[in-house]
Amino acid sequence: MTLLEFIRLILHYWKVLILFPLLTACTVFYLTNNTKKEYTSNCEVYTGIASGYGIMSDENDRIDYFAVNNAFDNLMATIKSRETIEEVGMRLLAKHLLVEQPSYAILSKEHYDHLREIIPADLRKKLTSKKSEELTYFRIESYRNATTKNEIIDILKKGTEIYSFDYISGNMSALRMQSSDMINISYKCDDPAACQQTLQLIVDVVIQRYKVIKGSETNNVLKYFEEQLKQAAGRLRKSEDQLRDYSSENKIINYYEEAKYVAEAKQIVIAEKQQQQMDLDASKAAFSQIEKKMNLKKGLIEVNDKILKLREQLADVNFKIANAEMYNENKEQLENFKTGAEQIKRQIREEVDKNYKLNNTTEGLPKVNLLQEWLGNYLAIEENQAKLNVINERLSGFDALYNELAPIGSNLKRIEREVEVNEKDYMSILEGLNMARLRQQNLQMSNNLTITDSPFLPLEPLPSKRGMLIVVAFIAVFIFTLSTIVAKSLLGKTVQTPARAEKFTGLQFIGAVPNYDNLTKSISLEKMEETLLNHLVSSIKIKLKNCETIPNQPTVILVGSTQNGIGKTFLIDKVSKVLSSSVGKVVSVMPDAEDDFSNPLNIKVGYNSGNHALPIPELSYWLETKNIDFANLKYIIIELTALNKYNIPESFLANSCINILVMNAEKPWSESDSRALGYFSKSTTSKIFAILNKIETDRLESIIGEIPKKRSIARKIVKRMITLNFKRT
Repeated sequence: MTLLEFIRLILHYWKVLILFPLLTACTVFYLTNNTKKEYTSNCEVYTGIASGYGIMSDENDRIDYFAVNNAFDNLMATIKSRETIEEVGMRLLAKHLLVEQPSYAILSKEHYDHLREIIPADLRKKLTSKKSEELTYFRIESYRNATTKNEIIDILKKGTEIYSFDYISGNMSALRMQSSDMINISYKCDDPAACQQTLQLIVDVVIQRYKVIKGSETNNVLKYFEEQLKQAAGRLRKSEDQLRDYSSENKIINYYEEAKYVAEAKQIVIAEKQQQQMDLDASKAAFSQIEKKMNLKKGLIEVNDKILKLREQLADVNFKIANAEMYNENKEQLENFKTGAEQIKRQIREEVDKNYKLNNTTEGLPKVNLLQEWLGNYLAIEENQAKLNVINERLSGFDALYNELAPIGSNLKRIEREVEVNEKDYMSILEGLNMARLRQQNLQMSNNLTITDSPFLPLEPLPSKRGMLIVVAFIAVFIFTLSTIVAKSLLGKTVQTPARAEKFTGLQFIGAVPNYDNLTKSISLEKMEETLLNHLVSSIKIKLKNCETIPNQPTVILVGSTQNGIGKTFLIDKVSKVLSSSVGKVVSVMPDAEDDFSNPLNIKVGYNSGNHALPIPELSYWLETKNIDFANLKYIIIELTALNKYNIPESFLANSCINILVMNAEKPWSESDSRALGYFSKSTTSKIFAILNKIETDRLESIIGEIPKKRSIARKIVKRMITLNFKRT
């Protein structure tokens, strides 16, 4: 569909396009006559979600936009949740139940009276508490939850009540202000005071619920860590008590220091033993050499009873001295032991000197110095042997101590390892608990919603939407009506144009006749009709050239239609007049018509449409019975009855040269029409062509070009602009 066709379609149905939208606009105008005035209020809330500063904030922290958007979505869901809205509705109801006198800033008289109607006096007395609005709210909530159906539930569910979920959620909007931390919450209501109060309650309830929700996120974590910390502390305390008891039982103050001290002491004793052994060996070697030099008799001193006794006493005292020095005993006692040892040594010297003088003559060699040296080594051997015995005894004590400390160390290590594991577990849980507490505090500080712009009491109602609704209704119905007309024109089965006629029938289009009922005075009818008929007759003549005709025989043209009332007779009259005036004698054969011989060049005869076979075998013979000279005829135009109701006479089909199907442009092409056309096509061997009758004048331009009619200069310019034809003709 071209733009010009679209405009012509609008002009054709302009009355419908104006009437229906106008009726709809009038209906909307009537229905909105008593529309209530609406008031609106809004507020702004700072969230601090994106740029807020908390305990865990860092100047170099990068903003996670996904987390920020998720947090805003959670907040929006909290604002619009059912529980939030229902709590707001009940709190607003509690506030209004305590109102004693209506006023603009508290409650309008209309809603005040309505509230007294829907809540009886006895129930109002039961629910209200003059002392506290909060107590009134709790009574309302308790009464609502007491049964499954009561007055409060009905009020909260009824969509027209200002306390209901549907009313509050439908008139509330919450939007994030661009990419900031601010949220704008607006609310509209037909009561200005209720508008402000509801919005304030929404903000208060949301702030409280949001704090509870954010706090509950960490409460469970805190409870978990506290419970785990308690268990870890018990395990740690138990292992520490085990370590303490084990150390106490084994008299251990510091095992590792004590073990280190024992090891160091043993090394010192071993070193002393080695030194003492070397001293003993040296004394024995010197003693042996001196004995050889002195050439003493074997066993001289050893067999002396007195010396033996003194030797035993000296060995005992040396052992005591060595023992006292090894274990750092009392110095005074050590000095006493040393004094006693010196006395015994002096007695041994005296006894040796005495025995040596008795056993030697005056003629002997001088062995006094050797004797002193021999005696000194002898005493040194006794002293070193005593010390070595003490050292060996102490080393034996170290071995026993090692045997005792070895299992203690292993058990102590195991217990200490258990204490260390429990301590690390305890510290890890403690760290998690501290982090959870820190996060809880951070959430409380960083998610503290703050009202930056409080709800205000609206003083002026919103501009009425009545005018806009009327305009929208008019435009909507206009578009709907226009869409219906366009859809019907494009998708409907109405023939309308030659192109659609060819599409529906599959026949070649050869001409058209205008709709004489819709012609305007500006159209030059005679000129247009002459052009159309000449075009049609020329098309028929061209088609007849391709038809095989019998010499000196008239050309037979069959004209039919799928239904009656299509305009075949009218079309035949027009065509026969043109043909008779140009080529010669024409006979029009029509069903159930009276014979007309008034015009010798254009004769009309009728036949009985009820006789399907006709009583005559040949058309020429039948015409001769009508006193018509068959040989002098040029054309015979036969009108057939409706193809979907009657059979076609075989004598007509046998003599036809071309067949013409007349279609009404205003009527739809149905399936029965296609079936009738198909039957007609199978019944004849001649070609069938289509002619469109009652076509709209504007659609004839595709056939004859510019329609001959009077046009204003403005209309010509507009048409050129629409068709993009800017050339002057």
